[in-house]
Amino acid sequence: MSFSQLPAGKKLKSISPVFIAVVDVLLINLGFLAAYWLRFTGDIPQHSFKPFLDIIPWLSIAAVIIFIGLGLYEKRRDGFFHVLRASLTAVACVFVAAIALTFWFRGFCFPRSVLLLGAVNQFILISLWRLGCWHLEKHVHGVRNLLVIGDREEVEKLLSKVLDLPYGWFKIKKVLEPSQLDELDKYTSEIDSILLVPSLPDEDKTKAFAACQGAGLEALVVPDFYDILIGNTRVTQLDDLPVMEIQDISLSAIQRILKRTMDIVISLVGIILSSPLMIACVLLIKFTSPGPVLFTQRRVGRKGQVYYLCKFRTMVQNAEQMTGPVLASDNDPRITPAGRFMRATRLDELPQLFNVLKGEMSFVGPRPERPVFVEEFKQEYPNYYYRHLVKPGITGLAQVAGKYTTLPEDKLRFDLFYIRNYSLLLDLKIILQTIPVVLSRESAAGKKDNTDKNAVIYHLVNDYKKTTARDKPVSQGSSSTKA
Repeated sequence: MSFSQLPAGKKLKSISPVFIAVVDVLLINLGFLAAYWLRFTGDIPQHSFKPFLDIIPWLSIAAVIIFIGLGLYEKRRDGFFHVLRASLTAVACVFVAAIALTFWFRGFCFPRSVLLLGAVNQFILISLWRLGCWHLEKHVHGVRNLLVIGDREEVEKLLSKVLDLPYGWFKIKKVLEPSQLDELDKYTSEIDSILLVPSLPDEDKTKAFAACQGAGLEALVVPDFYDILIGNTRVTQLDDLPVMEIQDISLSAIQRILKRTMDIVISLVGIILSSPLMIACVLLIKFTSPGPVLFTQRRVGRKGQVYYLCKFRTMVQNAEQMTGPVLASDNDPRITPAGRFMRATRLDELPQLFNVLKGEMSFVGPRPERPVFVEEFKQEYPNYYYRHLVKPGITGLAQVAGKYTTLPEDKLRFDLFYIRNYSLLLDLKIILQTIPVVLSRESAAGKKDNTDKNAVIYHLVNDYKKTTARDKPVSQGSSSTKA
């Protein structure tokens, strides 16, 4: 059966990002047009309207670049709130871009009231448009019946991620262990997608891919660390033998110089602009909690060198005296009321700008860990030392793509992908995407109670074990059950 003959549910569909970008540009400009109409009640003076006409092409290009940088043209299968935050950030950046363009083109007759009204209109229009796109994408995608392949421990982790997705993307249809791969053909008519664990042997992945290609299924693969390390390679030859040339994943001398230059500029500007906020944090901590204002802690930096990371104190004094070194949990009683606010708004991270200025950290990079945790992770993940080939950062790919509670091995995947694919453009994209992340409480929240979700996973995995013994279909699970 050819791919064109497959049922509609089997075909992989998506909304064209080019179409979405065209509508985005139209709505951005429509927002300003509506602002002019509201400001002047339909009788728009030519001298005030001409500055807007002058910047339309450049504003449109800037808007698309901003939207790309915020990942608004990438397929997302999480909740709409993430898109809403990014849309708010995009409109704010377009507002700044419009001010810069009017200054550049000497458009001093551009009414500031139109700029403000335009931003409000744009946020309403873009939010409604993106909400429609999100629901349309879900409708086009459809609820996909998902089959997961892997051993128990890794399957449990993947099921936890799938169950965190909003209802309507995936329904967990079945779980297979690697020894049952020969039975995969029996289920291809009942499923739309398969999800493979990272440790699945290459020969098993080949079998699974062959089954997907034959049935027109979507294959989702969690990369292992080796897959990431050999990514972005160049194919060359040894005589008539094709080989992959794997380059050193550390940054080149030129890249380090450019990155350091950007760090110095950003940290200096950041310290100057945030100095009123830092003074306010100092006073807030001083008057609400006994103890020092700053909190310093040993962290592991580039090439394993230990340095002292500086933050505003958000916990009670000597918080770890009784507990020892442990990660913060949701509603942690050690966190002060002022500290909870600073954690939610990321204000506690501001003193790290001085770590960046001193050269101990970079603005973008893997988040630094404490020596005790580094030693634990090194034992568990042999590739962990690769993340110390670059300086740690205030923000990073793992922070904008994951959450505080993202598993260490998944954070490591993001960190290695960042190092392997490093560029200044990637740094700028991460910095831009950090803005909506700061607006999210979820990404800063500690560990949560997942009792209900764990019960669903237990049910699915134990049915999968019973199937292994009895060779009967497992009970169906649904991703509508939420933690």
